[in-house]
Amino acid sequence: MISSINSRNIIGIDSCDIKVEVDISKGIPSFNIVGLASTEIKEARERVKSAIINSGYKFPNARIVVNLSPADMKKQGSFLDLPISLGILSEKIHINRKELEKLVFVGELSLDGSVKSIKGILPIIIGAKENGYKKVFIPKDNFFECSFIDNIEIIPVKTLKDCISIINGSIKSLELEERKSALLSEININEEKEEDIDFSDIKGNLYLKRCAEISMAGGHNMLMIGPPGSGKSFIAKRMNTILPDMTKEEMLEVSRIYSVSSDSIERKGLIEKRPFRSPHHTSTSISLIGGGIDSKAGEVTMANKGILFLDELAEFNRKTLEALRQPIEDRKVNVSRLKYSITYPSDFILVAAMNPCPCGYYRSETECRCRQYEIDRYLNKISGPLLDRIDIFTEVKTISFQELNSNVKNETSHEIKKRIENARKIQRERFKGECGKLNRDMNSNDIDEFCKIDEKTKNILKIIFEKYRLSNRSYTRLLKVARTIADLNERKNIEENDILEAFSMRKAYYTYFSKGYNL
Repeated sequence: MISSINSRNIIGIDSCDIKVEVDISKGIPSFNIVGLASTEIKEARERVKSAIINSGYKFPNARIVVNLSPADMKKQGSFLDLPISLGILSEKIHINRKELEKLVFVGELSLDGSVKSIKGILPIIIGAKENGYKKVFIPKDNFFECSFIDNIEIIPVKTLKDCISIINGSIKSLELEERKSALLSEININEEKEEDIDFSDIKGNLYLKRCAEISMAGGHNMLMIGPPGSGKSFIAKRMNTILPDMTKEEMLEVSRIYSVSSDSIERKGLIEKRPFRSPHHTSTSISLIGGGIDSKAGEVTMANKGILFLDELAEFNRKTLEALRQPIEDRKVNVSRLKYSITYPSDFILVAAMNPCPCGYYRSETECRCRQYEIDRYLNKISGPLLDRIDIFTEVKTISFQELNSNVKNETSHEIKKRIENARKIQRERFKGECGKLNRDMNSNDIDEFCKIDEKTKNILKIIFEKYRLSNRSYTRLLKVARTIADLNERKNIEENDILEAFSMRKAYYTYFSKGYNL
C-alpha cells in the first residue's frame, strides 16, 4: 500500500513542496526514511511510532519505507512528523485522493501524539498559498503567528487524532472557528512590556540629533566616535523611534525572517516594528553574516528593514567587520553550499559607535593615557574600504552641566519622524516603480538625474574632491547625503549649503582616520 501526503520544506526564508510517500509492504518489520533526510527527520521514526501507539492506533508490523520527494533536496527540521504519521495511517483517512492532494500538513509530534509548534510557519503558509493549496494543517501554537494571512484556510490541530478527525469531518467547521477565536483571544501574561524610549530623552547633542535625522531619512550608514558615557548608545537605541512605519510588504518580509530564524518568544505573528539588532563585539562572522552547518540567517538579515547597531566597533574582530562590506553594498547575503545556494536579504542601516582610543578619552576633557602608536593601532582596526561605505561620521562630545540640567523642551521622536516621513515620501515619488529605494541606493544614472547642482556648488565640490582626495565612492556618497538634506528642506535641487553640511559630517573621519587635513 502506497500513500502520498503533501508537506513543505524550508529553504532560507522560502519554502518548497515536499511529497511524503509511504510504502507499507510485507516483509521483515522495519521503518526507514530516505530522501536526504537530516538527523532530526531520521529520529522521527521513534517519535512517530510512539505518537501513533499513544494516540490509540495500531502501528503496522510490516516493512515501512518513507520517501521524501524530491530525493535530491536536503530536508531539515521536525515538521515532517505529522505528514509521515498520516501517511502510515492512510487507511484511517476517509476522503478521496483528489481532496487529499489539496491539503498540506506540517507539525512536530510529541510521544503522546500532541502536535508541537515549529519554526518557519510563515514561509510554509505563504508558499502553500502561492502554489494553490486550499488548506494547511498546522500546530495550534503556531496559529496566532500566521492568522493574518488571507485566501487560504489555516487549520490548527492539537493532536494526531484531532487532525485525522478534522480531515474526516468529525469536527465541524463551526467548532473549528470557535477554536481559532479562542486561540486568538489568549493573552500572553509573560509578554514583556516594551521600553518607553523617545528622542526627547536626549539632552543637548543637537548636531548628533541632526546627523541621526539625516541618516534615517536617506538610509545612510553612520559612525559615532566619542568618549565613554557621551551618549552614543543612548541615541542609537532611539533611532528606531524616528524611522517611518513599515509597509505591509516590509512587515511580511521581516516576519518571514523571524519565523524561520528566531525563538518562539520572538515569533509573534506580523511584526509591525522595525528591527533593531545590537550584536555583541565577540560575535563571529557566521553569527553576524549567516551560514554555518544549517545555513542560518545572521544578524545582518535579522536587521533587515531596520537598524544594525555595532557598539564598540573597534573591539570587533577585523575579519568579522570585513565580512560586512558585501552585505552593506549589495543589500543581500549569498550563502553557498555544495548543492544549493540561499540568498538572504540584508537591507539595513548600519549605525556604529566606538571610542577614539583604547582608554576612551582621546580628544576629550579627561586626560588620555594612551600613547600615539596605541591610538593609531586602535583606529587602524577599521579598514579603509569599510570606512568608505559609511556616509556620516560624527564626533560625540560630553555635554555640559548647563545642557544636562536645562529645562528646554526637546523635540520628540514623533516630531522628527514626521520630517523623515516627508523626506521618504519625496524619495518614493522620485524613484517610482522601485519599491523601498532610498537616496543611498542611487546609481550613477540616478545621481546625474536627481543630483543637479549649479556652477558655484560644482566649484565647491571640485575643491573638496581635489583637496581631500575623495574616492569615487566617497564622492557619490557625499552627493547622496546632500540629496537627503535637500529633501528634508524640501528643495528640488542641491544647493551650496547642502553640500557643505554633508561634507561637515565627514569631519570626524579626517580628524581620526585621515590625519593631515583641516576642516
